[in-house]
Amino acid sequence: MCKLKMPPLIALLLVLVATRSFSQKYQNFKVSVYCREYEVAKMGDTDNYLKPAWNEITRQLKVDKVYLETHRDTHIIDQKTLDIAKKFFRDRGIQLAGGIAFTISEPNRFQTYCYSDPEDRKKVKEIAEFTAKNFDEVILDDFFFTDCKTDQSIKDKGNKSWTEFRLKLMADAGRELVVGPAKKVNPRVKMVIKYPNWYEHFQGLGFNLEEEPKYFDGIYTGTETRDAVGSDQHLQQYLGYNVLRYYENIKPGGNGGGWVDPGGMGNYDRYAEQLWITAFAKAREITLFDFSQLRRKTIPSDRAPWQGQKTSFDYDDMMQPVNYNGGTPSAPTTIARAAGYAFETADKAMSKVGNPIGIKSYRPYHSIGEDYLQNYLGQAGIPMNMTPEFPEADSVILLTEEAKFDPHIVDKSPW
Repeated sequence: MCKLKMPPLIALLLVLVATRSFSQKYQNFKVSVYCREYEVAKMGDTDNYLKPAWNEITRQLKVDKVYLETHRDTHIIDQKTLDIAKKFFRDRGIQLAGGIAFTISEPNRFQTYCYSDPEDRKKVKEIAEFTAKNFDEVILDDFFFTDCKTDQSIKDKGNKSWTEFRLKLMADAGRELVVGPAKKVNPRVKMVIKYPNWYEHFQGLGFNLEEEPKYFDGIYTGTETRDAVGSDQHLQQYLGYNVLRYYENIKPGGNGGGWVDPGGMGNYDRYAEQLWITAFAKAREITLFDFSQLRRKTIPSDRAPWQGQKTSFDYDDMMQPVNYNGGTPSAPTTIARAAGYAFETADKAMSKVGNPIGIKSYRPYHSIGEDYLQNYLGQAGIPMNMTPEFPEADSVILLTEEAKFDPHIVDKSPW
């Protein structure tokens, strides 16, 4: 039997084409899926869990990148399972990054590590090193804060306020326990810190927007909003846009993207709304939290009562058969299709959208005032552009109560 030898160049091209077919990108943004440690721990079972789960998601949604979390609630993924998961996604041309949730017990009122405790500090450092050894990019889920009030932390606080104590504690912890150790074991690693959307109160738990973005390679934005009727949170939809632009002003060019979850969405229209707001804020990447929730089955209440009236999100059109895996198209089954449909809709318009603009609103670091006032004004139709630096070049500036935290505010006025 005669064997035909394929020229090396042709073989390489075939491999590249095959690999590219797995990475079906949108034109104006990347789409990522975040996998918690709980899901990653199951990925060692490729045939019964990972492959069918991934096929279900990707026949309904185009995915460019996956974050594999190594730690949450003191659970650390074992290396063998992580290696299986990494190979699975790499074989499919999917970009990989690591993730860390620095929680001791998320269900226990988001219990965090105590960053002044020697044992906790050792553990945090080990987690950062382990993750950096496995990935060239690592993102911290938005739990890199502290709510610790042990006797030792009270003693360490001394005469400082909790805000003063925690801001310095967490800024130092980020350098000494996370970024420094990670780069020591992997000089190539890009360390990214994700911040949630409740920016008005970051300082109380040690989120340090003034210091951390200076030494983290990148930051990331939680752009989640909620259905005010169907959930226990009332978050103005404009928040998802406003907070991403604010973080962009904190670290220009270093704000990696927006992060959305389906919690409290009420129906698919509200979920799509979060994704659209994130896209139109010019997020470079949109991360979907999380792998398991994207497999949540579609239920009748996902179709909003106002559907059928030519709304922007057309539920019935979204439910048309689709299959991005190349197989026979079939009806969507999970929330992954709602995301995919929302992305396709936004992607058509994004190439016509310029850079976001708005009235500059000065919000000094760690300031407090009228909570989320800019979000309410934005919701009313007044475009906002929050900034941590006084916008001296602008002739129109919105100053709220927060501005008084700058003791030199009067001197900075151009009028």
